[in-house]
Order: sequence, then structure tokens, then C-alpha cells
Amino acid sequence: MSVPGGNRLAYRGARLARRATAGSRALPDFVIAGAAKCGTTSLYRYLVEHPLVVAAQIKEVHFVDRQHNLDKGERWYRSWFPTRAELRRAAEGHAADRAICGESTPNYLAHPDAASRLRAVVPDARIVMLLREPIDRVWSQYRWQRRFGGETLDLADALHAEAERAGGGFEMMGADRQTRNRFIFHGYLARSRYADQLEWWCDAFPHDQLLLLRSEDLFADPAGVLARTCRFLDLPVFELAAYDVENEGTGDRTADGAIDAELRRWLDDYFAEPNLRLADLTATLPGGPITWP
Repeated sequence: MSVPGGNRLAYRGARLARRATAGSRALPDFVIAGAAKCGTTSLYRYLVEHPLVVAAQIKEVHFVDRQHNLDKGERWYRSWFPTRAELRRAAEGHAADRAICGESTPNYLAHPDAASRLRAVVPDARIVMLLREPIDRVWSQYRWQRRFGGETLDLADALHAEAERAGGGFEMMGADRQTRNRFIFHGYLARSRYADQLEWWCDAFPHDQLLLLRSEDLFADPAGVLARTCRFLDLPVFELAAYDVENEGTGDRTADGAIDAELRRWLDDYFAEPNLRLADLTATLPGGPITWP
């Protein structure tokens, strides 16, 4: 995790102070739990611009997807969020009953135990999921890895190598850091099989606490998706002056040479069955069913 402002000593002092006041701090009212490379950073940035949403100290807390953080307990988790007094002041300033807070850790979706762990700590939290057309998500993750030096293979070879590099599947998320990162970085196909992951969340949380959003809708109509999310969180709808895209990927998978026709056909066939299961699973969930043309 990068240190805000680059001042490690000051940051450590701030963390100690927040740990000391953890008892007066709130737990999150909402969690954006995934998926990675689907617009979660943008949506969180939009939400925390709302006058009745107070941002966490960092966007991605990584509480229930990392055992060493989970072992630090609820007080550690609380230390990342505003005090209840801060939330009251925010509400008073806008003649509202309450203000809320939340976090966004997109790796939660892919961890087999994250949903049940989160439910144990914040049973009433609203959970938001952003899901992107699977091939687009694969391409975005691949381009991100290439951009930052985490991938040297071409896309076809990277997908072929997934069985070797990330063949342990979602269980790798609960292993040591090196093993976990192999899955996070190179689980291109697995992390785009959304139904496999959403089942854990459907089992852990009441369905009316889950909101599913399509990334394509966020990209095309950010104001509309923000409004839907506000209503889900019982917030007054508001609009931003601008909807900047955070962590925007590079390249378009439909562009010439991005994904050749043969590989596109293979990917279409690969995701056909997972996408059908996703449509069935999400048919009765808020925001569902999730399908793509």
C-alpha cells in the first residue's frame, strides 16, 4: 500500500491515532466488492463526492481478503473509517438524518471467504458489484498488467499459461502473498467467471442488500448509475459537475490487432456457459439479470 503524501512517519502517526480512537469510529454502511477492472474506483470516487458520504482513509482496506489484516480484528477495520461524530456533523450540515461511509476493495469478490467474513462484521452493509463484459475485463486486466510490467506474454500465451500460473483457482486468494498475487495478476479467465464468485455473496447476504451494476452502463451513463447507487444506499440523488474516469485502461480489445478473430471466437465459446449461469443467478437480484448482447 502506498503511503498518502509519501510521508511515512506522519502517516504512521495518523494510523496510531486512528487505532486509538477506533471505538468511536463507524463500520462501513456500504462496500463495493468487485470486480477488478470494472470501474470500481470511478464509482467510489463519485460516491464520496456526495455531501452525505464521508470517505474512508483509503479506498481499498483489504480487511476480509487478507488473513493478516483480518487477524487484527474489528477495531483495526474501524480505524479506517470516520468517527460517528464526523458522520453526525456531515448530516447536520445538510439537514439529513444521517451520513454514511464505505470502502471499495475489488479483490473481495474473488475471495471464497470474503462474503461470509464481511457478513460476520457488517451484517447490514449494502454490497455493490460492478460487472464488465468478461472479454473486455480480461483485456483490461491484461493491458493493465502489460502497462506495469507484470505481463510479458502476448494475450493468447497468457491465457494458455493461466492453468500453470493461476491453476489453483480462487483458493489461491487465501494463500501467502506470492501465491495470492499470482492469481490476482494472472487469473484473467477465472476472475471473469462472475457466477462462480457471486454465489458466495448470494449465500452470505440477503439479496436486497446486493446491487449489481454493469460497467458498460457506468461508462455510458455515469450520472444514471450514480443515481441508481444513491437510491440503493438511501441517499438523495445528486449530480457531479464532471465524471472523470479513474484508472482508465489502455487499448480497445475490438481494435484491429487487439484480439484476433480466432482468439475472440475461443473466448466467446469459453464464456458462453458462465454467462448463462450468471444470467440465471442474477435474474432476481437488484440490478439483474446481468447479460451482454
